[in-house]
Amino acid sequence: MRWRPRRRVEPRARSLAWRLGAGFALAFVTLATIFGGLQVLLAERFGTLITRMSLEGQTEDIFDGFRFDAAGRLTAVALEDVEAYGYDAFFANLKYRVLDASGRVVATSDGTRESLLPAVPIAQQDGYFSRVEIPQGNFYVGAWQRRFDGGEFTLQLARSDRFEELAQAAIAPAVIETALLLGVLAAVVFSLFAVRAVRSVLGPIREATRSAASVGRDNLAARIPSAQMPAEIRPLLDAFNGVLGRLQTAFEQQERFLANAAHELKTPLALMRSSLESESAVDRAPLLREIDAMGRRVQQLLQLAETADAGNLRPQRIDMTGALARSAEYLRWKADRCGVAVRYEHPAQPVMVDADEGALFVLTKNLLENAIEFSPEGGVVSLTLDLDGYRVDDEGPGVPPEQRQLVFERFWRQPGQTRAGAGLGLALGAEICRAHGWTLSCDGAPSGGARFEVRWRRDPAPVRV
Repeated sequence: MRWRPRRRVEPRARSLAWRLGAGFALAFVTLATIFGGLQVLLAERFGTLITRMSLEGQTEDIFDGFRFDAAGRLTAVALEDVEAYGYDAFFANLKYRVLDASGRVVATSDGTRESLLPAVPIAQQDGYFSRVEIPQGNFYVGAWQRRFDGGEFTLQLARSDRFEELAQAAIAPAVIETALLLGVLAAVVFSLFAVRAVRSVLGPIREATRSAASVGRDNLAARIPSAQMPAEIRPLLDAFNGVLGRLQTAFEQQERFLANAAHELKTPLALMRSSLESESAVDRAPLLREIDAMGRRVQQLLQLAETADAGNLRPQRIDMTGALARSAEYLRWKADRCGVAVRYEHPAQPVMVDADEGALFVLTKNLLENAIEFSPEGGVVSLTLDLDGYRVDDEGPGVPPEQRQLVFERFWRQPGQTRAGAGLGLALGAEICRAHGWTLSCDGAPSGGARFEVRWRRDPAPVRV
């Protein structure tokens, strides 16, 4: 039996709708648990809370019923009929005491002259509330003090804990039923809003997906609308639109590049075919020149295609002083043949830059070769290196200001120019600089010729010795 490797099963990605729904459900369960716990806690302590609040309310009513004589002595406690009935009807479970500043009981609801808090000093009774065991049973007892013209009095109120049990028995079911009803209602409302929220989030995403699906080779100008998108998604769409823009630019450049390349290669191929088909003897010299020109153009096209992708570069730390010197030495034969002198100036210390050595050689060679060919016989081409870049000056006719940006276009040639070439050298130099993060500019030289300048950022600083 042959062993077959087990196919790895990728985990299924969970949808955004599922994640949002799970988040809403978890939030609702958490809130429901907290709410239920609070309701249970409230139901357990509701009777005690109500007992204290009602005792405090009764205290105010009893204090308001105090009656004093001319000497400032407490003579009676006048209560409303309903309140008085409560103490008479529930005398075994509801009672009060009024004590003076010395702790002596001066008024009572049942005729008993004993304090309800005999173990608590009178000075510590204000605001007291607790469950206390007295001869009649377990009572909640609270005490509050107030000052009158007749002196300071302490009012003790007692209520049997049976009232708390009755309150819990009566109120707890109502609280539970209310909580359940509110929970069901909250679940319905929460679900409706959750569905609406999920749709509001996923709706723009679906629209963006449809817009992205419409982008194709024949519709590269299409963009995904981001104006109505959520703020969290908008940066992603803007970044994607930026990618589409760069893709469109690259595609247009590629189409233009292919069209120009086909045009440049079509003419010499036609001339060679015409020469070969003619009945006269073939003159090899023109054919060889055309073949050499085509080989150079193909080489430049390959270099352009390679340099356009920065990933093809292999940067390393290079001493620019020696690298530029090697490029100038390589073209010495051409300068001698054209009767042009090449002058090289550089700092005394090394200038270290991260660059691809092969691409740097092509860049410098193209700039120097261009300057040599446009300089008159007896002219001087200046190559000057400093800490932030280098420049090449010639003594040729120069480049008009309106054409200084066009010289970097692929296959662009100055009108009326008879010099051989495909117009790819400077375009290739611009691509090399772009891939390195440098800049290449065209300007006028002090001699009246052209100046091509390469600039880079001095980071890290050049090595000084």
